[in-house]
Amino acid sequence: MQSGITASADLHEAFSDFASDHDLFSLPVTITTESLTPLPSIRFPSPSSTFHASLPSLDNLLSPTTPLYLLLRKEASKPDLVAVTYIPSRAPVRQKTLFASTRATLVRELGSEKFVETIFVTERDEILDPAQWEERSGPATSSAAAQGSGGAAGVDIGLLSLEERELQAVKRAEEEERHGTRGRDLMNEGGSGARYSSNANAGSEDGAPRRAGITMNITDEARSALAQLGSGSGSGSLVQLGIDIATETVTLLSSKTDVAPDAVPGLIPLDQPSYTFYTVAQSHQQQAGAAPGSIFIYVCPGASKIKERMICASSRRGVLYLAAGEGVKVLKTLEAGEPDDLVGRLDEEVEALTLAGRPGGAEGSGDESAPGTGTATPTPKTGFARPKRPGKR
Repeated sequence: MQSGITASADLHEAFSDFASDHDLFSLPVTITTESLTPLPSIRFPSPSSTFHASLPSLDNLLSPTTPLYLLLRKEASKPDLVAVTYIPSRAPVRQKTLFASTRATLVRELGSEKFVETIFVTERDEILDPAQWEERSGPATSSAAAQGSGGAAGVDIGLLSLEERELQAVKRAEEEERHGTRGRDLMNEGGSGARYSSNANAGSEDGAPRRAGITMNITDEARSALAQLGSGSGSGSLVQLGIDIATETVTLLSSKTDVAPDAVPGLIPLDQPSYTFYTVAQSHQQQAGAAPGSIFIYVCPGASKIKERMICASSRRGVLYLAAGEGVKVLKTLEAGEPDDLVGRLDEEVEALTLAGRPGGAEGSGDESAPGTGTATPTPKTGFARPKRPGKR
């Protein structure tokens, strides 16, 4: 998709100066009045400064809500240039679309032969952290470029940046979870349709869910909280789990009791994906003294990092299997992009589940006995009535 935006005369002039002056480290470019326009160039801090040592000079340019193009010189002694497209997750949708659809135009109009690399990033650290640049230029990237096949929608993954490949992995993981499609495991976390075991209990006969050859780690605190929830915590209990990305271990974020439904959104993290189990006692469970079931809430905020989203999306089903192994019964699953998306929605779900089993409730009709009567009140069930042929009565 092309945006129709073109490079301004000012940009062509600024780029000509940038390309010929090897003391210049960066030329920032933005979009104003439907054209690509330059911002003031940035010089290397000193004649001996390396590329990595010069990265902090870009700090003030990078806003968490404003997209930007950065044309960078890898070495002062060489003409090699890199075109960076920075589109933060929190940027307005129109700006995201505009900058994403214009990135190819920028490189093409300035001369694609002048750029040895073009990358797409969404986080400041992916530009400012030297380790991120090392990772992008590592053997894995070169290998992917050499193999070159297998991208989504027929796209050659060798032409994609590390960030773009991770975004594809997130989309695949979320699609598999949404539709129950069994696919290749992401980062050894197991895709949908997988069966899981939990660390030391892998291969044991304790009835915990398992998956051959793959172990999903969980801390003792997280396991204990799930077990307590499954053994009969009262209505309004909450257990919140996350994943430690460094160790890829399910961890306990918080455990609370007597939490009102309208208070739950305020307890969900804004900067990382999380899994929340919130107990709801249905009326027939309350009467029978049975343990309440839970609403499972998966929230993946836009402010979270791509790798966090990828691992948490592909691990969601595994967390459900681990919870089931500890006796947690999930009555309903909710998914949201931000905690605020749950405001009002969770209250409605809790009310519907609480009323289930009461006369006239959400699930009060059918063949169940009316509470306290001991007699069944069957509801007549009618099938589909085939329409009569024309002319018949």
